[in-house]
Amino acid sequence: MFTSSHLLGHLLYKRELQNYYFSYITIIVRNVKTLMFTCILFFYTGEQTVVLLPRSPSPSKRYFPIPLDSLEDQFRICSADDCKLFREEFNSLPCGYQHSSFEEASRVINRDKNRYPNILPYDHSRVLLTQIDGYSCTDYINASYIDGYKEKNKFIAAQGPMHDTVADFWRMVWEQKTATIVMLTNLKERKEDKCYQYWPDQGCWMYGNVRVAAEDFTVLVDYTMRKFCVQYQGSDGPRAPCLVTQLHFTNWPDFGVPFSPIGMLKFLKKVKTVNPSYAGPIVVHCSAGVGRTGTFIVIDAMVDMMHVEQRLDVFGFVTRIREQRSQLVQTDVSMTLSHPSLTTLSTFQMQYSFIYQALLEYYLYGDTELDVSSLEGHLQKLHNTRAPLERLGLEEEFRKLTNVRIMKENMRTGNLPANMKKNRVLQIIPCKEYPDTLNCSILHYNATTIKLLTEGLLHRYPRSSVPHGGGLLEDGVGVQVSLYCHAH
Repeated sequence: MFTSSHLLGHLLYKRELQNYYFSYITIIVRNVKTLMFTCILFFYTGEQTVVLLPRSPSPSKRYFPIPLDSLEDQFRICSADDCKLFREEFNSLPCGYQHSSFEEASRVINRDKNRYPNILPYDHSRVLLTQIDGYSCTDYINASYIDGYKEKNKFIAAQGPMHDTVADFWRMVWEQKTATIVMLTNLKERKEDKCYQYWPDQGCWMYGNVRVAAEDFTVLVDYTMRKFCVQYQGSDGPRAPCLVTQLHFTNWPDFGVPFSPIGMLKFLKKVKTVNPSYAGPIVVHCSAGVGRTGTFIVIDAMVDMMHVEQRLDVFGFVTRIREQRSQLVQTDVSMTLSHPSLTTLSTFQMQYSFIYQALLEYYLYGDTELDVSSLEGHLQKLHNTRAPLERLGLEEEFRKLTNVRIMKENMRTGNLPANMKKNRVLQIIPCKEYPDTLNCSILHYNATTIKLLTEGLLHRYPRSSVPHGGGLLEDGVGVQVSLYCHAH
């Protein structure tokens, strides 16, 4: 648990003293008995800070692994009452390893290498770079080794590179024999710099002694895959080049978590497929290297655990990896201050509940992607009868679709009184992230946006033709397909 002195030790410095002013927020958390914890968080106009909310002073509870056959019921129970039980579980997590230190990260010479002054690697688990000319200060980078389910140091959790740390980042990739980089942030979000572009779009660039050449890239709806030829140019001549693949997940919204875990699960599958077995640790980074980074690592580990043990232990695993890097699976709640309409759940614990949502999705539906070459065999399999319910495979697959949990909070816009009369079927309402002027949804295939108008114009509400036509013009729709059943 952070004490006020511990937290202030990482906040009370700034890169420049000129033209900076600060304000502060005092957060007071009172224990029912005697404890009063005061945490003063400073916001510098010239330096970004990840705001970490103090945990509830409720006593820690022990949470046991969940068998897969109980996962769906457990998820439903924990999601009730605005995810009350998920919040309790999240608040029982330890912040990190209480007996560790941040001495190397806190050295004056290394401070400018930290994107956020309160997100630092532990001394015992930090990644050490090879020293340059014997200078100890050249071995520091804000990155930590993180274990996988069974594999030690499977990942490196890192902050998003900055302009002055790009050379160190590529030096780490080379020295650690990394073949896969997972990027979970965009370069800018909410008009804030989250990560410096550390790769060339085309051609090649030198980052320190590391030459990085762009080889290929593929843009998909949820992520972009880039391939680079990386070569170290040492004083004794160039080394043999290696291929490094960057998988950049681009569908994480500025606020909250992805609307559906499907994209993340497909992304995870691609990471597992692309990364060769002989490679070094997978480098995973977002901006701070704790929130989205931790979420991805936990989902990966729990998917592996599900296959081996037929159960999962999210609480136990997060507790364990927080001993390697503090605050993993920790939402950047600075969005709360700039977006006060967001609830406490949606800005703080939602990454934790998103992990469970993704794991439940994986358990219920598995991997639904098919290669074209295997389609015929899959169809034959679906047409075979399955015991003991004598249900065809097609029927069973459709039944799973009907069990998809509907998030009612995502349908609030369509349920507003002003929009209710625009819905032909009250049970079919578009998601809140899509236009509320007419009943429609948006699909994506690769990087192409496809607007689907899911119902015809209403005779009882002819004015719907106005937003209907306006929506078509606004979105540049060139073709409209109408399917009518006159019997209705």
